[in-house]
Amino acid sequence: MTQHPLLQKTTQTLGVMLLVLAVPYTTPKLRKLRVVHAPWDPIEEDAVSQAPVVPPPVATVGEQKIAQTENNGTVTNALPQDTRTPLDAEDLAKAAGSVAIVDDSGAMGAFYKQLGRTIRGEPHAITRVLHYGDSVVASDLISGTMRRRMQEKFGDSGHGFILIANPWHWYYHNDVGHRASEGWAMSRITGPLAQDGMYGLGCVSFHTKEMANASFNTVVEGNFGNKVTRFDVYYLEQPGGGDFQLEVKDIPHVKVHTAGDAKVSKKASIDVPDGRASMTVRALGGGDVRMFGVVMERDVPGVQYDSLGALGGRANLWGQVNKDHWKEQMTLRDPSLVVLQYGTNESEDGSVNEPQYRKWVGDLIDAAKVAAPNASILVMAPPDRAEKAENGELRSSHVIVRIVELQEQIAKEHGVAFWNTWKAMGGKGSMGKWVKRGLANADLTHPTPSASVILGDLMFKAVLAGYDAYASTHPDAPVIKK
Repeated sequence: MTQHPLLQKTTQTLGVMLLVLAVPYTTPKLRKLRVVHAPWDPIEEDAVSQAPVVPPPVATVGEQKIAQTENNGTVTNALPQDTRTPLDAEDLAKAAGSVAIVDDSGAMGAFYKQLGRTIRGEPHAITRVLHYGDSVVASDLISGTMRRRMQEKFGDSGHGFILIANPWHWYYHNDVGHRASEGWAMSRITGPLAQDGMYGLGCVSFHTKEMANASFNTVVEGNFGNKVTRFDVYYLEQPGGGDFQLEVKDIPHVKVHTAGDAKVSKKASIDVPDGRASMTVRALGGGDVRMFGVVMERDVPGVQYDSLGALGGRANLWGQVNKDHWKEQMTLRDPSLVVLQYGTNESEDGSVNEPQYRKWVGDLIDAAKVAAPNASILVMAPPDRAEKAENGELRSSHVIVRIVELQEQIAKEHGVAFWNTWKAMGGKGSMGKWVKRGLANADLTHPTPSASVILGDLMFKAVLAGYDAYASTHPDAPVIKK
């Protein structure tokens, strides 16, 4: 029978040894017999007195030779060169009372980079924004607010692009003067259509064989739109083209012949002293003079913001636009950011064919990428639209809600940025609340001028938040002065 391990001789011997070693720890009188010092034992005075005494170091007078030394700030120092902390655009926009631009793919980089050049004040550093859309944009209220805010913050480089004449009753621009005589005919992206699909930069083509004219001028009062250094006229060189001239008081006229072998986008310019000025473009006959619009520009670092809305505009209408012509126009304009804001008119249809709508918006985004390859593309959602429920309450149109959701998905799929106007103004039910507050019209669709200022401010805050987040991770991007 096997003996229990505790009853074996070896185990018994070890046990006796441990008992013997433990005895000195049972009484202070046997402390000197302990093998090791216990943590609870006090240190005896004689032990302290016997410790060796180390004298403090004594400095001597003299010299010591040292080897060659070097300090390289970019290698030796431990601190990073850029001390900026990465910022989150969503947090910044929320803190400012807005919502962030969704830009998972970094599509806004081209715009932010150019805006950085403008902030640094580099020569000829003009940041140009082209804002396309429907009637919400055609009245230049949201876009006009953006123009003012951007120019206040980053510099006034001129009003930007204006159509030759008013193609819709709702078309007007803030902080600029313009008028057109009789004698012009037009084709529009919303109809009547141009057979060749050429609508210029602003979606409207004007032509005349008569002695028609149009005038453009800076404003006399106010802090915006009161300076210009150059007028650029966008026109079409074409077979059988007629002549026109640019007229500015006390400056020699500039005469332009538009006849050519093929249809090609062109621009003619006249320079003026920086300040208030008025320019008239006058068709002289001799053939068909076809024009698109006039750009009022200042050759100083700053921002231009073009309002390019079309009454009745929809994303699918771009399918009949001549894409090569649009690219020519974009090349002349050289934008840094192209904003595409549609959806309000599509919401009138009562429902949305999702596969078809995805194709329309996706095709427009892709066409804009080709037309302006050096620009950022931003899809901007439409504002909320209200409808009356059976109980009389104002609720958000279910179609507008779905359109906003689809636009965000499509923008992400096509690698461009997205800003949720609908969410920024309050999301579901917001238009109904705005109607009750007098911030929207009786059509339950269009914001009032005061409400458009609110929307423009919300967008401006989103842009600032996006740039600040970009600058926090790009050491070459200057920080915006607060």
